[in-house]
Amino acid sequence: MLNRKNLIIVAVVLVALVAVSALQSTRHEAATGQASSQTLIEGDWTRTNLDRVTVGFGQDNEVVVLTAGDPDWRVASAWNARADANKIDTLLRTLSGLRGEFRSDSQDVLGDYGFADSTSIRIRGYADGGAEVFAIDVGNKPAGGRGNFVRRQGSDEVFLSTADVLGNLGLWSGPERPQSRHFLDLVAYRGDREAVDALRLEGDESLVLRKQYSMVEPAPDDTTGAGPQPDFKQWEWRLGDGTPVQKTKADGILGTAVNLRAQDVVDPAPGLAFYGLDPAKRTLTIEPREGDPVVIRFGLERPAEGKAPGGLYAQVGDDPTIWVVGTYNANNLFKARADLLPE
Repeated sequence: MLNRKNLIIVAVVLVALVAVSALQSTRHEAATGQASSQTLIEGDWTRTNLDRVTVGFGQDNEVVVLTAGDPDWRVASAWNARADANKIDTLLRTLSGLRGEFRSDSQDVLGDYGFADSTSIRIRGYADGGAEVFAIDVGNKPAGGRGNFVRRQGSDEVFLSTADVLGNLGLWSGPERPQSRHFLDLVAYRGDREAVDALRLEGDESLVLRKQYSMVEPAPDDTTGAGPQPDFKQWEWRLGDGTPVQKTKADGILGTAVNLRAQDVVDPAPGLAFYGLDPAKRTLTIEPREGDPVVIRFGLERPAEGKAPGGLYAQVGDDPTIWVVGTYNANNLFKARADLLPE
């Protein structure tokens, strides 16, 4: 156990170390003209006070372009497809008030930090009217550390930010060409499973799956004279001809139909026939109890190539977006009659 004299000595040493550290920091700031930590992006930026965000790579300043819409933001660089609001929000939270620790102000070593003309990531934000409100370049990840090296637009001053800016762009391994696909909302269709009354499947076979609801008797004190009413939360399934089918398998089709996820989007300019969607190879019609049916068409298959995932081309209703839906998801919808019958 330390006695009083030893404690005093330890305290004096600690005070001396703090003083040396402060002196070194002061000399560093005097030599470089920089505080050790700086705010690189001023203000809080959200989808409500921005009109546009661009992500560039090397000399191309607009590899990914995100634009405000009503009500949804859009990925303008991916044929104006709907953007994933959560991914945009995550990126903007990271950029708002972004801080970094000063590392260098020498132009000669910019490449060592990943700020080469051919590989630097460039992020720009614009408010209404097109005014640029923030501009940051992102370089490498530090060896064995977390975060990214960053700099202000056109500056030689390099800072280390602990924020994972590259990860928010889908670039978890380091700087490379960003992909618009990272920011896409890849839910091609979402609906309410309890609101669906029937499913029509047109493919190798034509099947109709219709719910048969459980009936609930009126309460004993009900004086309205109403008969049994359907319970829209409880159902079995029947084929169009009344044949019972396995509930778990039909519910699986319903679950995929009302939460249909895609892998990618493609350029709609070549037209529906180019993608095998006019006429469609297969169609799914979702019939709600109320409102208009939703028709989802499936066309030709796109093979996976490089970073482009494979799947079937699909279109939901009249939305011009052409989706690439995973083959597995499509096969979950179009079952053979024999596969649905009770064992």
